Amino acid sequence: MNSFFDDLRFYIDEENLFVRAEQLRARLKLLPLMLVVQIVIEPLYIWLMWDIASHRQLMIWLSTAYLLHLAEMVLWIQRREDLGNIEECQRWSQDLFNFALVFGMMWGVGTMFFFPSDLLTQVLLVCVLMGLTAGAATMNSMHPPSFYAYVLSLMVPLTFRVMVEQDETHIALGAMLLLFLLVMLSSGHFLSKFIMLSLRQRFENESLAEQLASMNGVLEHKVEERTAQLQHKTEEVAQIRDVTIMAMASLAETRDNETGNHLKRTQNYIRALALRLRHHPHFKDFLTEDNIESLYKLAPLHDIGKVGIPDAILLKKGKLTMEEFEIMKTHPLLGGNAIAMAESGLPTPNRFLHIAREIATGHHEKWDGSGYPLGLKGKEIPISARLMAVADVYDALISRRIYKEALSHEDAMAYILQGEGNHFDPDVVEAFQQIQDEFRQIAGQYQD
Repeated sequence: MNSFFDDLRFYIDEENLFVRAEQLRARLKLLPLMLVVQIVIEPLYIWLMWDIASHRQLMIWLSTAYLLHLAEMVLWIQRREDLGNIEECQRWSQDLFNFALVFGMMWGVGTMFFFPSDLLTQVLLVCVLMGLTAGAATMNSMHPPSFYAYVLSLMVPLTFRVMVEQDETHIALGAMLLLFLLVMLSSGHFLSKFIMLSLRQRFENESLAEQLASMNGVLEHKVEERTAQLQHKTEEVAQIRDVTIMAMASLAETRDNETGNHLKRTQNYIRALALRLRHHPHFKDFLTEDNIESLYKLAPLHDIGKVGIPDAILLKKGKLTMEEFEIMKTHPLLGGNAIAMAESGLPTPNRFLHIAREIATGHHEKWDGSGYPLGLKGKEIPISARLMAVADVYDALISRRIYKEALSHEDAMAYILQGEGNHFDPDVVEAFQQIQDEFRQIAGQYQD
């Protein structure tokens, strides 16, 4: 019973405003259809009563009904979108209740006055009015107050008028109408509850979705902010790493009377070779974009091991003795071991330092196995070291040293071509030959 009165009150507040507004909106969408149905049925009602009641009274009844329909339609046209606040929703709820009550009473009270005398017409009339009631249970259940007002004001007078006849047939018919009324009230009540709960669940889901979207937006912003910070830190670390590499390499070069341009030339030589060979079937797996960039940055470390060579040997102007040359030949291992020691302090192997170690250790290895320090042969020599070998030898040939004069590009190129297959990887020599003009341009751009 309390639930029935709650439905009848149709209480609207800030907490349930969205649900109530949606119920009213759904009810208003059906209003034109409901008006059309009643406008069609009302002439049928007049036809059933035409031979029973006063024609004047029937036409007054029909005219009143049509005027009320017109008023309701005008109100619908003017205010059907006015559901934005509590006051507008309450006004529509009251208007719908009033119209439903008036129309229900017109049918119910009209039936009391125009009730036919023959049983067949009575049954037809009861069927028409039961159809109206069933339709109201389907369409009016979005707004319980108008549903109850319409059904009760129609069915109670009808049931009362039927049972007034007091014969067994009408008493049975009246009992059936009472049962039908209870079924319609229960159906409307449960349908209304179902609709309200569905709407409430929908709005709760939408609210949760909005909250999740908002939280997701905040999290995305924080992730983007944190990612930007990490990116900045990563770039900062990479810059410090690159500067450190150049500082260490420059320190090593100064002990060998080299210039900073030697480092820039070898960097650009090795990148030019790598870019030329990156699609070659023997090199494409290693020469990725990241590895090519690593080769460019690590090339200056190829002679870092010279830091461990005594000045008397490193700076000697004349030809080295055999013993001195054997000591000089240790600088690749000195450099490689220093890098390996740095790498061993990391929790996991590091690709960047691994390539650095390959370059420092292997750039004096020869294709035929006659190089040093490990005597590696052919493809045993890491690709990074094979590229560095050509770049380093070319730059050494075209550069002036305290113990020799600089060679021309043509002479340096001839020397490297002669070393194809014995000193150098034939594929790397072929690439060098194809881009020799680029080597000449780099040498000119960064000349001492």
